[in-house]
Amino acid sequence: MAKKNSGIIELGKIKETKLIVELIGDSDLILNKKARSFEREQVFIQTHEDGEEVPDNISTKKRNYCLWEHLITSITWRDPIVFHDDDYYKYTEEEWRDYMEHNAPCILSNAFTGAMAEAFKTFGYKEKTGKAGTDLRRAVNFCSPKFPIEFEQVGYEQKLVPNTGIDKKNVVAQYNVFHNWKCTVEIACADVVFPEKTIISLLETTGRYIGVGTQRKNGYGRWHVGNIQVIEE
Repeated sequence: MAKKNSGIIELGKIKETKLIVELIGDSDLILNKKARSFEREQVFIQTHEDGEEVPDNISTKKRNYCLWEHLITSITWRDPIVFHDDDYYKYTEEEWRDYMEHNAPCILSNAFTGAMAEAFKTFGYKEKTGKAGTDLRRAVNFCSPKFPIEFEQVGYEQKLVPNTGIDKKNVVAQYNVFHNWKCTVEIACADVVFPEKTIISLLETTGRYIGVGTQRKNGYGRWHVGNIQVIEE
């Protein structure tokens, strides 16, 4: 809060509450961002003159498809991984399994924020609090850009899915699928904007009806809230 003294305005520290919340998966979680091969090609296309030919070692049309390159590089990992840009066939099932066992796949905090904002506007929180979705994004701060998950089993799917492009041609998609997963998130929220009970309720609603990750609209990535630790600062 602001205080005025002899023409000087002093800004007091905003009181905030930190929540450490365990999210326990109720349905399989699919994590699938753009693979490194696609990102490399797009970076070249968008940083060069129109019509300039994409080099063979970057073009996804001229390089051989490798399932394990897509499965490994479409995950955000807890620890850095090795990229085999010169030879995609160096990505192997053994490497994929090693990362799954000794590294940790992560959910981006932006994914949680986006899902919570959707629930905030859909399920009446906006009307109850008088706050818009932008207030949620500004006042609720996930304390890390990514959060590792734990899981009992992991598998993958490879299938044809419709392409929304002009040609409407089906394209191959590959997904990492996690079974019996859980994730612990750390959130700091400004008390003057949202009380802790609202944030916990919003997490519960988001987990039940919205979910997180790829194909959440089809019921994947749902969760319920487990242990909660509240730290007032």
